[in-house]
Amino acid sequence: MTFLSEYDAIAADQPQLRIAHIVKHLRGDWRGMYEDLRAKRAVFETPVFTMVTRATDVLDVLSQPRLFSVRANSVSMDPSVGPFMLARDETAINWHEKGLMQAVLRWDDIPKVRALAGDVTAAALRGEAGEADLVPAVGRRVPLKIVQDYFGFAAPDEKVLAWSFATQHAMFRNLTNDPEVIKRCVEAGREMRAWLWPFLAEKWAAAPLDDSDVVSRIINLSRTPAAAFDPERVVSNVCGLLVGTIETMSQAIVQVVDQFLADPTRLAQAREAAQAENSTHFDAIVFEALRFNPITTIQFRVAEADREIGTGTPYAHSVKAGTLIAACTGSAMFDPDLMPSPGDFRTDRPASSYLHLGFGHHVCLGKHLGLVAIPEAVRQAVLKPDLRRKAGAGGHIDFAGGPFPEHFQVEWGGASC
Repeated sequence: MTFLSEYDAIAADQPQLRIAHIVKHLRGDWRGMYEDLRAKRAVFETPVFTMVTRATDVLDVLSQPRLFSVRANSVSMDPSVGPFMLARDETAINWHEKGLMQAVLRWDDIPKVRALAGDVTAAALRGEAGEADLVPAVGRRVPLKIVQDYFGFAAPDEKVLAWSFATQHAMFRNLTNDPEVIKRCVEAGREMRAWLWPFLAEKWAAAPLDDSDVVSRIINLSRTPAAAFDPERVVSNVCGLLVGTIETMSQAIVQVVDQFLADPTRLAQAREAAQAENSTHFDAIVFEALRFNPITTIQFRVAEADREIGTGTPYAHSVKAGTLIAACTGSAMFDPDLMPSPGDFRTDRPASSYLHLGFGHHVCLGKHLGLVAIPEAVRQAVLKPDLRRKAGAGGHIDFAGGPFPEHFQVEWGGASC
């Protein structure tokens, strides 16, 4: 049976069962679900949100922030990290603070970030033979060190990881708006801000700081009256550096390695490209692999006015103001209108076609950093001789019932480790 035939067989007065059916496919056969929807019900109204699955319509939604806003993010973001630009569209706070943060996340830092990702991974996967749990050893360790060493958010490991998990879960993976998940997010945000205030106060009290890390640049910038960057807003934006980094980057690294280990041909292709002096081809292989198991397949927006989606098509569908829209980026990346021959593994696709790190007004603020840190961590892993899954269940990604990968055992070299 297809996704839709199974969904339609669930009584309309059982909305929780219908949503559970969708969640099951999002965590399993999401490609099959999206293929069914694109063909038969491209704009799909569910009891909680309306799914938009064709690439043209997904891009239309994501490129019109006044019509399709991110204000739903404020439910978890505002009480956790304070009023934040990721919950606001084309407002003063978004315009002003995004520009300031882009100024301190410099493009000329790209080589430094790539080298840091490579060094951390190489240190975790030492020797010609060995084994590792890729999630804590590399997936989370690489972005953790970026947060601590490059961003300059120098909190202890266990605190950074706990705050990151709780905030990411509520802000981006809480499909059912579980109040307990939001509660943990709010608690994590309060604890994070309480830790940050004395940490940042010490920096404000110091002389102008060396600008080698992002937090020091923010502090220096906030001392300039023209920046109009007061301490409360500084704290909120430093929190934001953490929120958007660790779990998403970890998931990307782990799932790309998993994709390579699932296909010996792709692994061989990746290993050959990884040895080249120029990383461009290898990076393209990584982000094509990620398309087959992306970080997320949905980005949520709120319709701010009555609107028709798919105007002029046979599937045109009207939505009311206030409707929660699920812009299905994972579906768009398998729509032949955006990705010709979508089932083929191709490394010649335009980088602009990938939606891994967002699109339009809310593209990831640190996208240019993720585009080098993720492939470099993967590169160091695939260069290990005879990289393979560990035998048994441990050799497959384990989400441990949660929203992010928790374990993935790999080994390399020798007959068995």
